[in-house]
Amino acid sequence: MTIMTAPLTNARDVARHTVPSFPTFAATSIMAYMDPLDEDEPSDDVVVTTRRAISRVALVASEAAGRFQREGVAHDPMTWMLAPRVLFSGATALDACLERGACLRGILLHGLSIGLDAEPAAIDALASDDDEDEDIDFTGVEFERGYGHGGEGELSPFDRDQGEPRLFTATVIANDGFEIVQAFHASLASDESEIAGRLYMRMGAAMADAVIVEGFDPTAPLVGALVSKAICHTLALIASDPASPLAAGIDLNIEQRFLA
Repeated sequence: MTIMTAPLTNARDVARHTVPSFPTFAATSIMAYMDPLDEDEPSDDVVVTTRRAISRVALVASEAAGRFQREGVAHDPMTWMLAPRVLFSGATALDACLERGACLRGILLHGLSIGLDAEPAAIDALASDDDEDEDIDFTGVEFERGYGHGGEGELSPFDRDQGEPRLFTATVIANDGFEIVQAFHASLASDESEIAGRLYMRMGAAMADAVIVEGFDPTAPLVGALVSKAICHTLALIASDPASPLAAGIDLNIEQRFLA
């Protein structure tokens, strides 16, 4: 497959070169693999697209590869990109993610660790079609809080068996004199100690000052800095119903690092 990019100089060029919208990608059961290390052939398919669209594909590919490495998923990210997916209505990520809507679906699938495929409607429910800067209304959504390492919180108002998996979230700010780490974690567990263990395995001594709470508080300053509004909305839903399909397999980790 050869990808060409070129400036669109007039309305006729725009009409001729506009990338097809997502639903027009044809579903296929077998994707012919073309070795990217081979020389180009005259018979290669030509795809006219834009640099922005190529960046979307690269973004989804990097999200998939990063997640598979982080979680130890025994699946090749290149194979995932080239295989037909229900998530993309039977198209491959390589084709579908040229379009913004499919790109968002791919990012949410891997960002929230929701398996390797999902129904499009289930993923679309996590994100709004409105402008990205529009505030999500959390009115009426109850957020559970617990006791964390960093200070007091309210006891959970829900009277549940302590053995039931429920959502825990954690924020970490660590400075070892060389590097500043800011991190957010969310996963299901029976108690706070499980989360502490996961953070230690992932971050080592940097998690010593972690603030771990039961449930999710979207007003926490570090949450506002690291977590997108769409994911905040999803975590609020999971906190209110940890048994929902949205919660299955969730292991969300977001980090940013700076030189001290």
